Amino acid sequence: MKTMFISFLFLTLFSASTCRKEGNDCHRDLIVLNNSNDTIICAIKTYYDNLCKLDGTELIPNESYTFNLLRVCWEEELSNGKKQQIYIVDAVQYNDPDTYFDCDSIDIKNTVLKYYELTLDELKQGDFTITYP
Repeated sequence: MKTMFISFLFLTLFSASTCRKEGNDCHRDLIVLNNSNDTIICAIKTYYDNLCKLDGTELIPNESYTFNLLRVCWEEELSNGKKQQIYIVDAVQYNDPDTYFDCDSIDIKNTVLKYYELTLDELKQGDFTITYP
């Protein structure tokens, strides 16, 4: 019983110290809204063994997708001048999501309609929402 109590106490303290409540200085959601008449892919670049691919979600017109950070806030994720890259890709020409390729081939494997490289200040200005187009 004592061991279970200590484990519970440790878990509670760990959870409290690693999670911040969402609020004015902590945003976990970044929303991308497809305000076009076309189906698009909202994607981020992922890496594996010096290779890349765009990993994304299909959005029909007027649909949105939420990038959700579970344990940290965007304010922490993009501290020290980091930027968040988001690609809007034509759903007709989108890379095979199961295949990695040379990183300089992003524009060959995909028809990139819009590329965002956003700072924390830019995300704040847009209230953590990106509207395409």
